[in-house]
Amino acid sequence: MEIADQEMVPILTENGNNDQNNDLAIDIVEYLGFEPAPECCIYKIPERSREAMEKAYTPQLISIGPLHHGKKSLAKMERQKSRYYQKFRERTADEITLEKFRRYIKENAGRICRCYDELAFETEFQASEFKRMILYDAVFIIEFFLRHSEREARDFLLKREWFRLDLHRDLILLENQLPFFVLKDLYNLAFGSSDKPSFLSIACLYLEIKEDPPDQMETKHLTDLFRCALVKTHPPNSNEKINKIYSATMLNDAGVRFKAVDTKLMLDLRFEKGELRIPTFYVGLRTDALIRNVMALEQCHYPEEAYFCSYIQLLDSLIDTDRDVDLLVKEGILDNGMGSSAAVADMINTLMVEFARAQLPTCYAQIGNNLNKYYDNFWNRTVATLRHVYFNNLWRGTGTVAAFIVVLLTLTQTVLAILDRVKPTK
Repeated sequence: MEIADQEMVPILTENGNNDQNNDLAIDIVEYLGFEPAPECCIYKIPERSREAMEKAYTPQLISIGPLHHGKKSLAKMERQKSRYYQKFRERTADEITLEKFRRYIKENAGRICRCYDELAFETEFQASEFKRMILYDAVFIIEFFLRHSEREARDFLLKREWFRLDLHRDLILLENQLPFFVLKDLYNLAFGSSDKPSFLSIACLYLEIKEDPPDQMETKHLTDLFRCALVKTHPPNSNEKINKIYSATMLNDAGVRFKAVDTKLMLDLRFEKGELRIPTFYVGLRTDALIRNVMALEQCHYPEEAYFCSYIQLLDSLIDTDRDVDLLVKEGILDNGMGSSAAVADMINTLMVEFARAQLPTCYAQIGNNLNKYYDNFWNRTVATLRHVYFNNLWRGTGTVAAFIVVLLTLTQTVLAILDRVKPTK
């Protein structure tokens, strides 16, 4: 039967069969306790989040790791994994490298298993099956990243735009990960003594992380690497509390100026002298999935350091309607790749629904309170109203000044006439 017709896709082997390796017989379940191990960093999305937006957490093209392996809808990419395995074998030009890979995975099987949430394994994996899955998935990612860094334009996975974008999305999903140490160590086994860039470098290149890359010793997986780049700089936590911030249009009506900042440090927001400086943020059709998976990682693994969730919470407060989106687009803060301002507002407004009761860091509380104080100041709103109504463009401003001068001259003339009438005669 064709692979595409199978309900569950078998894990490919180096020789194209699924023969069992008795010498690798490991009971995977022995590594799984009743609670996540200290090494656990790859989680199943909580049910409440999955129900809210299941598609955002589910791979559409490729499965990586055990959580989505064997799904019929992802079967075609198993053939591409096999193709990439052969290409990698040609690249290394020997069987020694792949034999080192097998030995490494065998020796680290327990550590790899402990990286997954205990709910990840709904059935018991045979050791050889688990090993092959890790091997093929790791080789695919390494070979794919190398081809991307080498600008291999002939590979259709890189050449076809929709394929490339869907693959990029799937490789960042939280449930679709391999531990970073596995990818890094296998890469070093193959190319550690060569002049090739490090695995961290080619991973950052693929994820478009252009600032100084995070410490690879601390990186858990590709979702975590993406998050580390986002939260590299953020305001410090404060003791202040805040419930709600006025929307962007309301703040603008009160005189707050919005300014886009060209930087990759997305969380570096500042409010000084009536000006809110926000790094430009691109919103496209795949942005929703990227945001939700980073937020899910923070809720599962970094609940006390959920800085990106706090940033989205602030953005959610600023954006209530499509008018807020239009304002932020006009100021260059939002780059709207969705086309519809209403669609962007709806996406942002639904992101925090499942985290409404979460205790988030207070790193933006001081900025939020200062924005609210600026809005509540009567003088700020009065001056802003005058500016918006009477001085919103050159002609209206000129007309307003001219009218004021006419009124002033008329008033002066009237006063002088009255004084002349009441002046006593000699």
